Amino acid sequence: MHADAPALSRKPKLTTCTRPTVSILVPRFRDDVLPLIEALGACDGASESHLIVFDDGSGDKGEFPDIQSALTAFPGPAELIKSETNLGRSKARNRLLAAATTDWVILLDADMVPDDPLFLTRYQEAATKLGEPGLICGGGSTAQVPFDAKTALHLAQSRTSECLDARDRNAEPGRFVFTANIMVHRTVFDAVPLDPGYVGWGWEDVDWGLSITARFPVVHIDNPATHLGLDEDARLIAKYGSSGANFARLKRRHPAAVEEMPLYKAAHIAQSLGPLRTPLISLTRFAATRSIFPMRLRLASLKLFRALVYSRDL
Repeated sequence: MHADAPALSRKPKLTTCTRPTVSILVPRFRDDVLPLIEALGACDGASESHLIVFDDGSGDKGEFPDIQSALTAFPGPAELIKSETNLGRSKARNRLLAAATTDWVILLDADMVPDDPLFLTRYQEAATKLGEPGLICGGGSTAQVPFDAKTALHLAQSRTSECLDARDRNAEPGRFVFTANIMVHRTVFDAVPLDPGYVGWGWEDVDWGLSITARFPVVHIDNPATHLGLDEDARLIAKYGSSGANFARLKRRHPAAVEEMPLYKAAHIAQSLGPLRTPLISLTRFAATRSIFPMRLRLASLKLFRALVYSRDL
């Protein structure tokens, strides 16, 4: 049984807004959430927003006072909710949604930071233009990431595969849903919950996006936030190496969409390699994680590594 502590930062605000127009929901597990809280507080419309940070059993009690102070300085209503144990991504988001006070909510990962002070305004304008319950995706960027050789591979991978403009994402709206930066109507959450069958990292967002497109509009806009929490090589490889079962689950649930993905096609071809896959996995892992190689080769090796690993679960 999971017990949530009372909110640490619930207080009256000096604002003319009597009711928030949007809730900002931030699940946190050992990430530094302070840059996000500060950046959101500087956005236009912050005083009309309800900010809720959910600590998902991180155990970082020493950081709670700093988080509380940052929430106290936030222009609108703000609170911190804690779980004594880790609930996982789906349950954490459901817990946040239960605490939201508005129909439209913005979901942001704790290690994201909006790129523009008009971040909240652009989401509000997009929701007004949509005029019905749906999902609005702002997109990601690396604009505010300082270069670090230890995370250079993830930086390059993000720029080439994830930080796409709205036009490209709208071509396949369900496939490019990343819950690190989205605005969604409560009706969508109620009708299409996140699938708790996904374990660990990877593909839960895409499954959700593909499921939503069958029932609600999914719109991509250019309203990016920077992902500050890039992974070092070993952690990135570990995530990719352990997410094959999730990709196989996605294939079972959305076969037509997955079969069109270049990653699936590569993994399908890799199945024919049989016992050669094991040494090739080792070789591509080595090439992807060695800074002596050109980044283009490292990225190609990373993609091939992922396809080889996933081929074992398909």
